[in-house]
Amino acid sequence: MLVDALRRRLGDPDAQSFQLLGEDLIALTGEDLVAAAGAWQAALERVTPLFRARVVDELTALQRDAHRFLRKYNRSVHARLAGYVEIGRRCEWAYPWPVVAMLGIEQVMTGMRHNRLYGLVGAAARRLGWAALDLLTDGSDDVLRRTNRGIFADSLPTVMLGLRAHALRAGGEAELAGALLEGPLPPTFDEECRAIARALYDGLGVTDEAARFAALARLTARHFAREQAIFSYQIGPPPSRAQPRVIRRLLALRAVPAPVIRKGRVALAPFALPAGFDMRDHAARVALFGQAFVDPVTRSVGDYRLAAAHVVARYGKKGERPALAY
Repeated sequence: MLVDALRRRLGDPDAQSFQLLGEDLIALTGEDLVAAAGAWQAALERVTPLFRARVVDELTALQRDAHRFLRKYNRSVHARLAGYVEIGRRCEWAYPWPVVAMLGIEQVMTGMRHNRLYGLVGAAARRLGWAALDLLTDGSDDVLRRTNRGIFADSLPTVMLGLRAHALRAGGEAELAGALLEGPLPPTFDEECRAIARALYDGLGVTDEAARFAALARLTARHFAREQAIFSYQIGPPPSRAQPRVIRRLLALRAVPAPVIRKGRVALAPFALPAGFDMRDHAARVALFGQAFVDPVTRSVGDYRLAAAHVVARYGKKGERPALAY
């Protein structure tokens, strides 16, 4: 896989495949591409001969479909919301992750509005000779947009792989589905992509409704953690110089707007963060934001139904209601 070459080039054994969607791709050489192609071919040769040609055809069709999907939807925040609705339809809303993603985007849009306000203040301050706030808000807005775009580009092909394997199984081709999930991956995937696609396939195959929802809720939390890894990558290392105290106080996060479900309705309400919370602390952010954004949606099937209806009413077609698999 290309990510193996990337890890060697960067000297970072923890590099992940979503980094190939950005500036890190330029680090790969022609020799790396040749080696990755050889590894892909070797993985294909480990597939049962009966299914090799079919696996190649399935991967080609998957990547073509994913490319069209990303070109159509990964163009703006609002277009991505429409894309999440579409992938929700494709999985009959059995997988809670698209709903969590859309509610998370609502928080991102709030952050962008705040950045615009800070940007106006920062622009005025720059004219007075103080550029720090202007530069910081511009960088923050860029991080939010790159993260939002990167999550979509990384996640949707992975989910589409799991859904395609599920469709093959439903059509009586479970062995081909298994070969597709265990064989060579699309070149821009890594093993975590495989694990998420496989877990989606497994979860969709659970016949008991409550057990299926529980399995896919757990997968949503795992998928959310990968999203946060993309955010951490886009944030990057801490600045070499400490920010002025006034900026630290201005931008300190005390709470984030997060979904709450009360009396049959979904709304955003402040989710309090502990004193001294540092957005760059990946583990703390995964734990706290998971409580804020994943848990309220996946606490019960009833709460999930309300959350799905909320996002479809806001971002789906006029009058549309989610046809839930629960």
